[in-house]
Amino acid sequence: MDNPLRGLNTTGLNRRQVLSLAAMAAAAVPLTACGSGERTRQAGPASSTASASGGSAVINPDRPESALFPYAEAEKLFDSLPWPTTNVPEPTSKVTVTVAIIPGQRHEVRHAQFAKFIKKRHPNIDIKVEVTPFDDFRTKYLTGAASGVLPDIMYSQFQWGQSFIKNNLYLPLDDYIAATPEFNRADFSKAALSYWERDGKLYALGTDSAPKLLFYNKEIFEKAGAKVPDASWTWDKLMEAARGLVSGTGAQKVFGFTPVPKPTSDLTATFLLAHGGRYLTADETKCVIQEPASRDILKRWIDLLIKDKAMPDLAETQATAKVEPFTLGRGALYVGGAWNIVTLLTLPAEQQFDWSLTHVPSGPEGRFTPVLGSAFGITSKTRNPEAAWIVLNSLRSYAGHRFFLDTPPSRLSAFEENLQDLKLDKEVIDTTKDSLHKYGTSDGVLRLPATPKLEDLTKPIWERVMSGSLSVDDGLKQVTERVTPMLAENV
Repeated sequence: MDNPLRGLNTTGLNRRQVLSLAAMAAAAVPLTACGSGERTRQAGPASSTASASGGSAVINPDRPESALFPYAEAEKLFDSLPWPTTNVPEPTSKVTVTVAIIPGQRHEVRHAQFAKFIKKRHPNIDIKVEVTPFDDFRTKYLTGAASGVLPDIMYSQFQWGQSFIKNNLYLPLDDYIAATPEFNRADFSKAALSYWERDGKLYALGTDSAPKLLFYNKEIFEKAGAKVPDASWTWDKLMEAARGLVSGTGAQKVFGFTPVPKPTSDLTATFLLAHGGRYLTADETKCVIQEPASRDILKRWIDLLIKDKAMPDLAETQATAKVEPFTLGRGALYVGGAWNIVTLLTLPAEQQFDWSLTHVPSGPEGRFTPVLGSAFGITSKTRNPEAAWIVLNSLRSYAGHRFFLDTPPSRLSAFEENLQDLKLDKEVIDTTKDSLHKYGTSDGVLRLPATPKLEDLTKPIWERVMSGSLSVDDGLKQVTERVTPMLAENV
């Protein structure tokens, strides 16, 4: 079979490098439905730090490593990187900084190694890692904040940031940034920071920052005798192509396009802005999904689903659970985040297929793609804010992004190098960079406090639309009625 990515440069990849790619894939986001569902993290291979809670295996704190992340190689990399300095005082006695993360081998093993090696530079700082499953994370720490118990540094997904800020879980970082001359805020993309800004202050620093791209299965296109997509494609062209790429039935069915557009946090930026539509107004205080621009394009998508049967229907979506049909080789076209590059590169040999990617299509109003990501911030309950800043500044520095191999990273200075580490062809790297810089946006991506509740409210309504038991017009009316009362939380 051809290489799974057009132009992928595998020269020089040894077994350990391949295993490292597999580790990143295991820690990466799974291919699932768009929006918030697609940013839901998936736990990787079992492991945790000895100081962690919530982990499923113990790592030796004196020599943290795994077959995928050997200690000696990690230490060599750490020592080679230009770690930052800061003007805040070093602690004069031993302090412990607790860092709350989500599971996954890249997260847990790398954080354990970082905790070990950082003592070379900051001998009075001990780092304790606290691991909590993604699905429990937000509720756990909102509850903890109410009782006055939080870690020093805490993870946040893009949808949670404003809720955490509103509930006073995070401290503003601006004074610490001002005390760190080499910080270089401009090294973060605007979208990468926007989810954690409020009233002119910044509350967290990004880890990854990824645009969505158009992935395609070259084998399906070749079999159909169809031309593969390129940057000239429009959404109209994509829909036309999707109709002609459907084949097979049952478990062998090949879909023309996935995923089905739904009322999720990035619906606007992914599927509506290009047609002049929105789910909510820009200030997220009014639902406008019933307006003609949004209604008309969503009707076309549902026609593609129900009439043309070019996308997975409700039963097919439920049958595949969290496994995106594209990753099974059963989708011709797929709009997904750049983080999925790693997942696809490291599919088991028996699941690999020839695929590539290009820019998302354009529409009458232009080309748009959401830029999504996660971050870490210092909590309002930290007992050692200056030590916490020293740790956070290191974690989210250029060196930190290189050490943790964030893919793609929030810091622009590490962006190309981290993608090059995957041995990707220059064309793929350039497409990803151009998507981020030229038309990537956080506009329309929901992030205000009501956001985490909206998908749960709208999911059963949209499932009825997908099944054909509810018209698009009635579905959008019900979505508006359910969502509107919740938007008061965003004022």
